[in-house]
Amino acid sequence: MKQLARMMSYLKPHWATVLATFFAMIIQTVMEPLSTMILRAMVDQALPSRDMSLIINLCLWYIGIYAIKGLVSWVQWYGSELTGQKVTYDIRQSVHDHLQKLPPSYFNTMGSGQVMSRLTSDIESMQNFVGWGALLLINMVMLFIVSSAFLAYLNWKLTLAMAVTFPFLARTVFWFDKHVRKAWENVREKMGHLTTALQENISGINVVKAFAREELEIEKFRAKNLAHYEANMERAAVEAKGQPLLDLISGFVTVIVIGYGGYLVATGQMTMGTIFAFYSLSWTLIWPVRMMGWLVNMAEQARAAAPRVFELLDHEPEIKDEPGAVDLEEVRGHIVFENVSFSFPDDSRETLKDINLEILPGETVAIVGGTGSGKSTLVNMIPRFVQPTKGRILLDGRDIREITLKSLRKHIGLVLQDNFLFSATVKENIALGKRDATDEEIQRAARLAQAEEFIEELPKKYDTPVGERGIGLSGGQKQRIALARALLLNPKILILDEATSSVDTETEYLIQEGLQEVMKGRTSIVIAKRLSTIRGADKIVILDKGRILQVGTHEELLKQGGFYRKLFESQFAEEDVEKAIRLELAEYAGGEPNSDDPSQ
Repeated sequence: MKQLARMMSYLKPHWATVLATFFAMIIQTVMEPLSTMILRAMVDQALPSRDMSLIINLCLWYIGIYAIKGLVSWVQWYGSELTGQKVTYDIRQSVHDHLQKLPPSYFNTMGSGQVMSRLTSDIESMQNFVGWGALLLINMVMLFIVSSAFLAYLNWKLTLAMAVTFPFLARTVFWFDKHVRKAWENVREKMGHLTTALQENISGINVVKAFAREELEIEKFRAKNLAHYEANMERAAVEAKGQPLLDLISGFVTVIVIGYGGYLVATGQMTMGTIFAFYSLSWTLIWPVRMMGWLVNMAEQARAAAPRVFELLDHEPEIKDEPGAVDLEEVRGHIVFENVSFSFPDDSRETLKDINLEILPGETVAIVGGTGSGKSTLVNMIPRFVQPTKGRILLDGRDIREITLKSLRKHIGLVLQDNFLFSATVKENIALGKRDATDEEIQRAARLAQAEEFIEELPKKYDTPVGERGIGLSGGQKQRIALARALLLNPKILILDEATSSVDTETEYLIQEGLQEVMKGRTSIVIAKRLSTIRGADKIVILDKGRILQVGTHEELLKQGGFYRKLFESQFAEEDVEKAIRLELAEYAGGEPNSDDPSQ
């Protein structure tokens, strides 16, 4: 009941529409007994007396009543649909807005297919009930009460005889409610799994084809589809048992009215007009009975869907603005990690351990390490995509938890290895973080990112639509657009996470040339594997298994040996390693290599 009450709370902002719809329902409910009274007068008075004037007047009254019923019926149905659509809009917008507050880690555990299923089919089930299912249920209850009272007024004996069926009705409805709710919960869960499988298949279609997994994916989807089909058939079996029982009870009501009512007429205890009116009005009892199973079914769909939707809304973001957090207007870019450790939820292993690192304003720092060393986790802490389990991070002497997320991230430009492009134009993708950017600013950012040349070759240049996730562009082109997007923000802190990994050596060189100008006066943090990207950094940090092993310049780390020297050696042919090292050290020392050395 809590879930239903919470769903109904979304009606409060639309009370005027709900009130108008409810008022229309009251009028329609009152009209039902009036029409039967006209029918009784026609049979008992107008027809036996052959009074044409009375017959015409009763017909006109009947037309007037049905004209009013038609008008209020329109108000009722349109108002119900309007309410349902408004509630759907509010819930879907609330969920979407809340999702924007959740950290990226949440979506790593909650599949995107599950999220999409809850935002679409689950919310639609809630709409069907909250919008007009609930109002119709209220209407049915009102109609049942008013009709029962009026039927008792017409003939209490026949009404009491009809009431014999009510306990059977209640038992059937409760049985139906119990079983159909579980069935719909199972259907919703299976639909989420089916949506996830479909979303993964479409998103990873290139991987599927590259590894010739088409048949395996077909079988995987067939299994999910079959599970969804079987869950629906289980649900249908429950409904197939419940609805005929409700129809049977409705049939008994008709039999009682005709049989016992005929007896009362035959014995003179009821007029023919009264039994006509009674039979006509009895359908206002039979109709709610027949509708009850359907409405309960709709309510149970909503009850099965609501917890899945509210689970999204109730998930508190682990990372949010702390009380008293301030906006940061000016940033120098001085970053300090103080005894920082990090471990993922439900994992006792520490991804980062006791990190102590200072990055000075305007300094370029390269983060180097093997796979799983914690490089991306380290830089993701700066914009607070994740936050330390121990220690703290300072920006210009202030704990970043004391800074609002919006103002913190406004000063950070981030380029990832796998960059996401939206289904929009090239211009709109570049201006994602600065919607008021001028064409000149956008073109300058593209030029610095070495993206201008290929953009000019596109059919509509900057106004060329980009397909979903950047389909139609190469990996290098997508990465350069993402780099332009970050540069357009003119951030004081620039984070490049394998930002040039998808471009060729020549393009990388051109991007590096552009970045030399861009990085001036900015704090830049670069994760890379290519020495061409790393060697120009003011400071190189070597990470291994979550710990800092070495910190130094390119020259210092070559002299020290260890991981960095091995990385250097791996990027040269074996016979050229010693020569390359001497050349590198000589260049940094400002001297010339020995020309008499035969190894040169």
